[in-house]
Amino acid sequence: MQEPYRYETLPLDTPDEDPRWAEYLDIFRLGFLDKRASAEGLGIYRRSRRADRSTLGMVTTEGPGLEGRRPVGAFVSAPFTLNDGAGLVDALVINTIAVRPSHRRRGILSAMMRAHLDAAIDDGTALAVLTASEATIYGRFGFGVATRTPTIEVDTARMRFRDDVAVAPGSVEFVDPSFLLPHHERIRLAHQARYRGAGGIQEAHRLVDTGAWDTEEESASRALRAVVHFDSGGVPDGFATFKHDGWDNSPINTTVRMLCSPDPAIDRALWQALAATDLVERLTYGMSHPAEPLRAALADPWAVKQKDAGDAVWLRVLDLPRAVAGRGFEGDGEVLVSLTDALGYCAGTWRLSVQRGHGTAVPSTSDAEVSLDVSTLARIWLGDRSAAELAWAGLVRGSSEDVARLSRIFATVEPPVNLAKF
Repeated sequence: MQEPYRYETLPLDTPDEDPRWAEYLDIFRLGFLDKRASAEGLGIYRRSRRADRSTLGMVTTEGPGLEGRRPVGAFVSAPFTLNDGAGLVDALVINTIAVRPSHRRRGILSAMMRAHLDAAIDDGTALAVLTASEATIYGRFGFGVATRTPTIEVDTARMRFRDDVAVAPGSVEFVDPSFLLPHHERIRLAHQARYRGAGGIQEAHRLVDTGAWDTEEESASRALRAVVHFDSGGVPDGFATFKHDGWDNSPINTTVRMLCSPDPAIDRALWQALAATDLVERLTYGMSHPAEPLRAALADPWAVKQKDAGDAVWLRVLDLPRAVAGRGFEGDGEVLVSLTDALGYCAGTWRLSVQRGHGTAVPSTSDAEVSLDVSTLARIWLGDRSAAELAWAGLVRGSSEDVARLSRIFATVEPPVNLAKF
């Protein structure tokens, strides 16, 4: 990226009336073919970014039609947490990226990505995560798909749990989503603590889950509904939010937007309540557990159909020794790994050792036993894929014995789960 392009940041304490806020947000609106934000929407955006302590990066330039120096690329990141198997670790979350169509292929995205990743490494952050709108953009920056979320359809008339499957005791109640406000963070954090791969909470999650803001309605949501599970003491310990899709569909469908609890038995109680809703013939959920436990729990497993398994979290290892030290391992072992990394952060040969669940990665001058790219390492990091699976795809190279050792080191008993979209 060369002059007249320049990387800058929009400070979070920029006054609300400063026109740069609207210019900045409109980079994303244009990039994702959305209409311009309303005044209320712009206020929600400022509030969310300040609450998240975001870094609002941008590339500015000047030229015909721009009326002075204006942003033509924008990149938002923020501090975040991720359950990496041994508890929560710090990560960088990349929320939104866009470049004006008339300024693409000029190194703007690369410059913004490098600026944010370099800053994260300087802060001691070992991992970065994002969700992608296209599959071909982020691999070249070392990101790989680390979690997946199937979309399922549930036939409510056939949804009945097996007699030997427990449903959480307590009670359920349908409530206004605003009821969740004092309980939302506690329940979401309990879910994150339970599941490897689960991401943290940002302000937008709280606003959307509680109905305080709807990106489609550009106001507080009138369509969102919620059902809450209460434990035997009357304390909320799980919730689901949903929207009815109207009467023109056949079968009549309700879309489940979020189903969150730290216990599969509570999840089952929420599914039971949703399926019992009058007039609803089908439930659709786009963030199902990757192992599809609902299907196995039903007397009629064919009541659940999986439509697809979309990419969820894309992960990037920034500092390998720090990342390995923070990860929870379920198997011991040692292997010499050669990593390629186009950005250079993790390139080299490393001795990866795990003893009693604690890992280390140290540089080595010995010959590597297994070689792979850092974007492929991301795909095995949370346990979503094994090294052996990716060796079949030609992405991991080494003898079958050495690849098997790497697979065992990163193997997890449960697949990674994530509910956060960012």
